[in-house]
Amino acid sequence: EIDSATLQDFIIDLHQQYPELSDKIEALVLFNDPAALAKALNKRVQSLKRGRKFIEYHASYEFSRDLESLLSDIETGLLESAPKQAFELFDKFLATTESVFNRVDDSGGSVGEVYRQAVLLWLRAAKGWQDAKVDWLERVYQLNKQNDYGVLDPLLPNANLLLTEDQLKQLAWRYESELRKAIKLPVESGKTNFDILRAAVALGLIADALGDPKLYEHSILLRSPEPNHLQMKSICEKFLQYKQAEAALAYLKSSWEARFENDRLRLLDETYERLGNIEQLKEVRYQLFQNEQSYSSFKHYLAVLDEQEKATACEQAIKNAEQSGALLASAELLLKLEQSERAQALVLSRQEELTECFYNTLLQLAKDFENADCSLAATACYRALLLDILTQARSKAYNHAARYYNKLESMAGQIKDFKPLIEHQAFVQQLQQAHGRKKSFWGRIYPK
Repeated sequence: EIDSATLQDFIIDLHQQYPELSDKIEALVLFNDPAALAKALNKRVQSLKRGRKFIEYHASYEFSRDLESLLSDIETGLLESAPKQAFELFDKFLATTESVFNRVDDSGGSVGEVYRQAVLLWLRAAKGWQDAKVDWLERVYQLNKQNDYGVLDPLLPNANLLLTEDQLKQLAWRYESELRKAIKLPVESGKTNFDILRAAVALGLIADALGDPKLYEHSILLRSPEPNHLQMKSICEKFLQYKQAEAALAYLKSSWEARFENDRLRLLDETYERLGNIEQLKEVRYQLFQNEQSYSSFKHYLAVLDEQEKATACEQAIKNAEQSGALLASAELLLKLEQSERAQALVLSRQEELTECFYNTLLQLAKDFENADCSLAATACYRALLLDILTQARSKAYNHAARYYNKLESMAGQIKDFKPLIEHQAFVQQLQQAHGRKKSFWGRIYPK
């Protein structure tokens, strides 16, 4: 609805005030001329390759947005109308990987993520280039060799966007042959054979492109005939990803190291759920709950029980929480099961353990007790939080300590009997005796 003169003035104003929009405006102007657009975009890619200025971490995000804008202009302007030119530009863009990563601090990973997006666009453009006389299997194989920076990781698992099933199987055979040759070569003791690792990983990624978890299993068993538990875990995850739960079960029924037992149980949980085996699912979720004693694992267990079983399970969970288990997890479980008085009694009976609890978890428990009107248990938690800060003289946290002190002051009036805790005034006196010299703390409570 705007007249053309006004619109022209607006665009000129944008161009003058925001020079970073120049490339976008140029791409828009040349949208209907693929040859001219490809030429303009090629200049931007070449400029990227010639760059020498080092890009600090704080500037890397803006730099990644510029890269993303370049990819977007190629995709929008050329991918459908001129896939050959689009492919050539994406190919040149990926060729800038080494020069770019040698001059950018990509600790945040934003630049790497743009290059990973470019890999998928490279595959799409290659697929769209219908009359190309290119050996795409060889191009994919050679490109994957250049993955020194990890940005080409999406290439092989997404190679099905370009290659046929037969080509993918040929590529798999190629990597398997390399793997078998590398395994036969002697390796110095204590040294890693990276040829084995590279070929095995590549074979496993082709398994994703084919949607073939057996091939993934094969890629691991070739180099580790007796896989460790981390390898077994990854094999099971791959079988479950491709809905082959029975195959995963063969690994999960064997015993694993104690430190991997919860991983095994979680995978068994997913396996039995997929197989619809409710009785086994109940047993596995009960074991998980016994190991973790958390409310989330208990809730997960309840989901597969009938009403009568739920009532029995709740009674047993309450009893167990009062008798054993980690203090914070047990207290949280009792609170979630609406047993606030029992949760309070548990914390007060084991208050000496509060000083050993993780700070953020203890703070959340203090708030939960406060919301449940359990002022005595909340007081025990806030005292532990306050003493933790003052004992370690963490001056940067004195604002938090002052807030906890004020909480204790406000709750003290609501508590008639402090037992088994000491009275509030006695606690304050002890605090002043032990930490009276921490003036920056007391100054936040009693400002001049």
